[in-house]
Amino acid sequence: MKKILAIIATAVASFAYSQGTMIVNNYSKFDYHGFLITSNFTTACYPRVGNDGEIVVPADSHMGNGKELMYKDFNGQFSSSLYPTANWAVTLSPTNSSIMAWNDPNLLPGGTISTTTKWFATKFDMMEAGTTISVPDFHTNMNIATPCNPVAHDNYVTPSGSNSAEIFTIGNVTYLQLY
Repeated sequence: MKKILAIIATAVASFAYSQGTMIVNNYSKFDYHGFLITSNFTTACYPRVGNDGEIVVPADSHMGNGKELMYKDFNGQFSSSLYPTANWAVTLSPTNSSIMAWNDPNLLPGGTISTTTKWFATKFDMMEAGTTISVPDFHTNMNIATPCNPVAHDNYVTPSGSNSAEIFTIGNVTYLQLY
């Protein structure tokens, strides 16, 4: 009986700390150029995982028109996302980081890293659509409050008030909304 309870508890803990889905809805007229980051909210906040190269989500790409960025996991996103990431920067400790391919066994659903991290942050710079011309004041780092990052910076409004962004979680889905 104790073994069965231990197995059930382990399974529940795996789902409680599983990566979840990341959705980026870009409702703005600018292209998102950025990074999406997961972290373990316990165990000294490691591992941390983020895309190795910049992700570009074009202007007006959202769930309403089927052009949103959606990552259900590190591995599956490579074949299912409109904006796949081939490599992930994985930091296991302050002194240990490496680049892992999307199909590394540790990044597979149920793998060591995918079951212990959750989406929580982004850093980005918005660009004029189809260019690399930065939009003044529409760039920032954002995060959801976690035990590792207790102060939330989960919304941003440009000084002009013309644009904004927010990051939040509903259930096991983390949303980044750009307006």
